[in-house]
Amino acid sequence: MSGAAHTSTFTTMRWNGITSVAHFNEHLERLKAHAHRLDIEWPRNGNSAIRKVLLDSFDSDTGSSNNTDIGLVKLRLDDEGTFSAVTRWKPISENQLTSENNVSICNATAVEAPRWDGGVTGCKHGDWQPYHDAGALANERGCEIALLIHDDAVVDCQWATPLLLDDDGTAWYPAPSEGCVDSISLKTITPYLAQEGIPLIAGRLTRNLISRAHSFIAIGSGIGVKQISEIDGQKIGSDSTSFANMCQQSFNSAIISAWFDLKEEKV
Repeated sequence: MSGAAHTSTFTTMRWNGITSVAHFNEHLERLKAHAHRLDIEWPRNGNSAIRKVLLDSFDSDTGSSNNTDIGLVKLRLDDEGTFSAVTRWKPISENQLTSENNVSICNATAVEAPRWDGGVTGCKHGDWQPYHDAGALANERGCEIALLIHDDAVVDCQWATPLLLDDDGTAWYPAPSEGCVDSISLKTITPYLAQEGIPLIAGRLTRNLISRAHSFIAIGSGIGVKQISEIDGQKIGSDSTSFANMCQQSFNSAIISAWFDLKEEKV
């Protein structure tokens, strides 16, 4: 289960609806790293090609009818060395419109994690349909988040990264060795967690760890921060949203300071 995976790699960035994306260099570095892992050669004119396809996709976008929607752009590199980009708009949750300190609460469901051979697991690659299928299954079950399970531990989400605050004050996320896609969103809030004295640990999010969690969230470019209150009907964590709100504020602050204007900045 790895042949189709080697056909492409991609990354999805926040877009301000004009010509800027957030954390551009970090996304570019991850895209290059995943291309290398998938044996996809990086084009010699890669940077100029990226600038062109992104700006072209921005120009062709017709805009959103709702000014609260979140702009996203997916940048893809295929195995023939061709870049492409597609923009889209994602509605923000209603309760997130009222206050920065009102984090969105959601339910999750457990889904078996897809696995690939040869170091492919953990990359954003061309055989991404199992992640879409996990999302569709979560939707059928009335949930927003699919928690991907392997060897009796949560190893990823279908469109975000799980982050757990243990009752001892440490924060846990799935280790890359478990098959988790390395999260740019999580990296951006890591300094804020350190300032609050919260150690960040990569490890195994086991049933036991989840059962005693003080808070369990999902974080990603498209969804921002969501607090997971239930997994398949079982209550998770306390009723406090303080950790989730802190992560959301940190996520928003990191984006504000990380806009990269493709027309003004040198790629």
